Amino acid sequence: MERNSSFGRLGGKVALITGAASGMGAAHARAMAREGAKVAIADIATEAGEELAAGLRNIGASSSYHDHNVTDPAAWQELVASVERTHGPIDVLVNNAGIQVRSVGIAADDDEWARVTAVNQRGVFLGMRAVIPGMAERGAGSVINVASTAALVGMPGSIPYQASKAAVLGLTRGAAVSYGRNNVRVNAICPGLVVTGMTASASPEAVEAMKAQIPLRRDGRPEEVSAAVVFLASDEASYITGVVLPIDGGFVAL
Repeated sequence: MERNSSFGRLGGKVALITGAASGMGAAHARAMAREGAKVAIADIATEAGEELAAGLRNIGASSSYHDHNVTDPAAWQELVASVERTHGPIDVLVNNAGIQVRSVGIAADDDEWARVTAVNQRGVFLGMRAVIPGMAERGAGSVINVASTAALVGMPGSIPYQASKAAVLGLTRGAAVSYGRNNVRVNAICPGLVVTGMTASASPEAVEAMKAQIPLRRDGRPEEVSAAVVFLASDEASYITGVVLPIDGGFVAL
């Protein structure tokens, strides 16, 4: 990683990323730091999160780690206050935290439904509710909600997961329309097959079967998703809001 510069595409912006201690969230943190952002890493994986923040500081980035439960409204207020004390007003929110379960069809029990919905759907809403008012008051901001290709097409697997990610698209569009007048942009990305710690439990056979259905015939890399996150966070995307962007090697185009 090159040394961080305040003159990057995100120079001077404060970016808060949930679920950022590992996987795609960590890739987003690194990419945004490279582009000059001050990065606040929020997660429940304390050791990994603190290690990542320290690593970013070692290469010249302004970075901090914050223990955070995205399902707790009070925790969101505390998080925003802590980030603002450390870095300043939040310019970019990446609602990346999510959980995936392996139930098939309607096999999920009530506890699974509640856990998945609380993190993947309610967590996104709570994040926007905590951060957007400050953005609207300042007249600028970018929110990037992480959904999934499972929100766009039917797939065998967890129906609660697919439902929660589809809800993220509704939250995104509603917020984009509601706060466009305040110059707050709200967009969603829909990653496809990107092998990270969360998806690594899938069998090699299942992964290969999915690759065979992807026009580019391969899985994606976290850094390829991060490139889209950086773009949507930057002023280059100043006229883009309410967009749902698949990053999936062409899977949903079939």
